[in-house]
Amino acid sequence: MKAYPNLPFSHNSLKVFESVARLLSFTQAAQELNVTQSAVSRQIKALEQELNATLIIRKHRAIELSDKGIALFEVLRSNYLELQTLLEKWSQPEKKRLVIKSAISFATRILIPRVRELNERYPDYEIVIIPLLEGDWDLSREQSDLAIINTRQPELYRGHPKATFLRDEYMAPVYASGEGLSVLSLQEMLAMPRLHATDDHLDWRYWLSQEEDRGVRPSRDTSFVSLDLAISACLAGHGATVTDLLLVLPELERGFLCTPDCTPVRSSAWQYFAYLPQKSDIANDLLAWLQGVFASDLARLNALATKHQWHLG
Repeated sequence: MKAYPNLPFSHNSLKVFESVARLLSFTQAAQELNVTQSAVSRQIKALEQELNATLIIRKHRAIELSDKGIALFEVLRSNYLELQTLLEKWSQPEKKRLVIKSAISFATRILIPRVRELNERYPDYEIVIIPLLEGDWDLSREQSDLAIINTRQPELYRGHPKATFLRDEYMAPVYASGEGLSVLSLQEMLAMPRLHATDDHLDWRYWLSQEEDRGVRPSRDTSFVSLDLAISACLAGHGATVTDLLLVLPELERGFLCTPDCTPVRSSAWQYFAYLPQKSDIANDLLAWLQGVFASDLARLNALATKHQWHLG
């Protein structure tokens, strides 16, 4: 049994009818199909006979579609458009993918602002950025081109043949500046509500552990599940957070976030490593680009530190 017993024997007649119905002209359809007008007319007549239906109403100087002709045209137009879209997709060269994985805060604050730069640097690749929660993850089956790891266990990666040390963190408390808000001293900022990236308040505790006891207690504490959320809350004016200054460098340069003058900038227990599951030219180039980004950002941070007399520890 035929799969589609009611379809015309010649699919070419359907193509001819679609052209005539779309253009409402035998002459224009013939020009589009590069055949004679009489050939178009014969195809339409043969189709009407095979379907036992009047599809086109012929008038003295024009044609119009019958109800059945309109119904058939709508079905053909919809399916031809889908077919055209599919074939166009097949005809386009398939882009290779450049997959980068990183913690959410790094993806949001370092990679996303540089998407245009990545696209210009790698025009033949689709850039794929996959954000993950901060911390270590299983690398035994890692399939990305480059994974950027922010870890409290640097010993897992130091000396690893597929891992490269990228940088330390440069931690200090920041708060949002706003209209009518005067520049705060370190003492005044420490009295603000404290925003924490983790439940254990590790960033604040680690930074304060190296700071003399100033006897200042915050008005309240709020904890989030990621550094990016803590930074967003800080930018919204809900308090101060201890963060890696390189992640908020643009906001510091523009004055949207402030760190008081003479504030100590501490390294933290966390470090950044790049992990290349499969060494390749594109992955090595991506790593070199990332190292250049860090070198440039660190120079900008040093300039701010000099300006505000921050003590980089």
